[in-house]
Amino acid sequence: MIIRNVEIFPVSFRLTESYATAYETTSEVHNVVCRIETKTGLVGWGNAAPDPYVMGETSTSVVQAINQQLGPALLGEDATRIHYLHAKLSEAVPGNYAAKAGLNIALYDLLGKRAGLPLYQLLGCYRRKILTSVTIGIAPPGETVRRAVALAGRGFKALKLKGGRDWEEDVARVRRVREAVGKEMLLRLDANQGYGVEEALSLIQALEGVGIEFLEQPTRAEQLSSLQEVTARSRIPIMADETVLSSTDTFRVAAHYYADHINIKLMKAGGLTNAVRMNIIAEAGEIETMAGCMDESIISIAAAAHFAVAFRNVHYADLDGHLDLDRDVARGGIVIEDGFVIPVDRPGLGLEVDL
Repeated sequence: MIIRNVEIFPVSFRLTESYATAYETTSEVHNVVCRIETKTGLVGWGNAAPDPYVMGETSTSVVQAINQQLGPALLGEDATRIHYLHAKLSEAVPGNYAAKAGLNIALYDLLGKRAGLPLYQLLGCYRRKILTSVTIGIAPPGETVRRAVALAGRGFKALKLKGGRDWEEDVARVRRVREAVGKEMLLRLDANQGYGVEEALSLIQALEGVGIEFLEQPTRAEQLSSLQEVTARSRIPIMADETVLSSTDTFRVAAHYYADHINIKLMKAGGLTNAVRMNIIAEAGEIETMAGCMDESIISIAAAAHFAVAFRNVHYADLDGHLDLDRDVARGGIVIEDGFVIPVDRPGLGLEVDL
């Protein structure tokens, strides 16, 4: 399992439907596919999906970091020594979490293939499948309802609505969607840091009784006291996302109870190794987690799905980032049935990649 080659492939995907959040409108996304090959010819696949708004990374910075520091640091090393390699990459260059995530995922794919087991089995296999939400961007109420009804018709049982620009408009959209899809549909609202404390609390009060599973990141990521206040005064569970970028952040949120839940994304965490650590820390603090995603290839979505089903404390999933890509460079990894994400029973991530 000695690594002899590290290759990367920048890819761009157009979205079948553009969507808006509190801070951007997206119609095209850029990923970097990672390929690690051992001297025996075994190949592991990973994917980096940089987020310039939250993490300050771009596909250009990912390519530069892997070509100049991270890739060379892996050459000649034993691919099975994942924790050692994780530490080595952490020391090679600060930050660059999406770049590190792409390589870390590829190492786990190699490990599963070497063992002849699906990754979720190597990680522990608490469950076999997990319910995922599908995200609807900020749009006029009529358009939001149209998309919600269409997704319900496809069998999805949980929807996440983006908000954060205007809390009163968000309330109206949530109410319209609830009326359209009925009481059985799970609804989540993601503000992407868009509210102040009083705006968030006004929204929460207005939505009491509507049936919101949780409100995600209502306030600015760095304003921990604001998040803590909203959590303490809210009757709707609060989930932290942009506030939590590391194991240290997870410990801080759990120790001070800044939020009820934490959204763990492989791209924020720097890969599966840190995602597992963050989940363990959260569980110790009795904080439930969600496996989330960016707009990304099914390569890294599959990795997040294998992680999600492996651990008891991962109660939620939002693994839809590949569904709106006009094309993908990979297939397999997972299937979605009746709104549930199910990792496939093939070694590693269970993917086929065509570049």
